[in-house]
Amino acid sequence: MVYMGSKAKIADYIVPVIQSHIVVSGSRTYIEPFCGGCNVIDKVKAVNRIAADKNEYLIALFKHLQSGGKLPDEISKEEYEKVRENKESFPEWYVGAVGFLASYNGRFFDGGYAGIGYERGRKRDYFREKRNNILNQIRRGGIAGIDFMAKDYREFRPKGCVVYCDPPYDETKEYGIAKTFDRIEFWQIMRDWSRDNTVLISEQKAPEDFMAVWEKEIDRTLQAKEHFRATEKLFVWGNSGKFV
Repeated sequence: MVYMGSKAKIADYIVPVIQSHIVVSGSRTYIEPFCGGCNVIDKVKAVNRIAADKNEYLIALFKHLQSGGKLPDEISKEEYEKVRENKESFPEWYVGAVGFLASYNGRFFDGGYAGIGYERGRKRDYFREKRNNILNQIRRGGIAGIDFMAKDYREFRPKGCVVYCDPPYDETKEYGIAKTFDRIEFWQIMRDWSRDNTVLISEQKAPEDFMAVWEKEIDRTLQAKEHFRATEKLFVWGNSGKFV
């Protein structure tokens, strides 16, 4: 699914890294506490897969689709505004569908309405593109069997698991939970989890006691005409600042 900070572009690179740690560790359980658009976990193989996110509407949307639920064919700007202002009046899955699929760049009611638009002279139906994207994800079967949870990452107490964390990035445009995200607390929890689990973290930079085990420069998008290059890295806890 299209999602702000999505790992869809680099999933083919980082999934093998994650998968190798699952094999080497012998872990039966794989956890993503910041599952977002599920563009990584839908490709990972493990006996138990847990996808969690603090946004209950996102989780409700995936549960709805996992159980065979349908999506609306279109969302007008009027409907978008109505749902944004009256979330409590609609089913949670529907709020999730409108908020993530009809907002530009998947930024849950924070990126502006993405209906019909034009890019480089070409007409685009942004909602339908994102709708088709998530439906194709469902058809591929990647989310079948995933245990979805609406849960704050701090509630987890993993042991003997492989954990992949894709938190809100530091020094990037803040939206949603990123506006109040405590990064000092996050990195300490990553240290604590790493004592009893294999923990991999996506970020562009990390504290000096974390080591990058993979990195790649990619193109990022904030708005339709705003692109920039960024180096994605995958960190593990260690005592080397070589790649930071």
